[in-house]
Amino acid sequence: MYVELRDGEARPVRGLPDPSGGTFDAAGDFDRFFDDSYYGHGVAVSLRVLSQVDRYAYTPMVADRMAGLLEDIASVLPIAKPGPEFRGLLRLQVMARVCAREPDSMLVWMGD
Repeated sequence: MYVELRDGEARPVRGLPDPSGGTFDAAGDFDRFFDDSYYGHGVAVSLRVLSQVDRYAYTPMVADRMAGLLEDIASVLPIAKPGPEFRGLLRLQVMARVCAREPDSMLVWMGD
């Protein structure tokens, strides 16, 4: 599963600034957080928005959902595995912030 940001004309947004350096076009590697709640490392987290993503299908998400998505990301970042999972969540956070500022944009989740 991966997610990309699309502009108001449904075109993929490319070359976003990667918090780890360089640029990126899509985010992924955080599939374990797509359940209604996550319990791991002694922490229980309720995920209002991530739980609504269908991990096996195409799921569009409009800008007005980004505040909730950013809350979900903030909840799981402290328990994310170092490496690809953590970097993927940081990229998702960048995409959600851009989407929130651009009301015609959307995140598009591509299921496996």
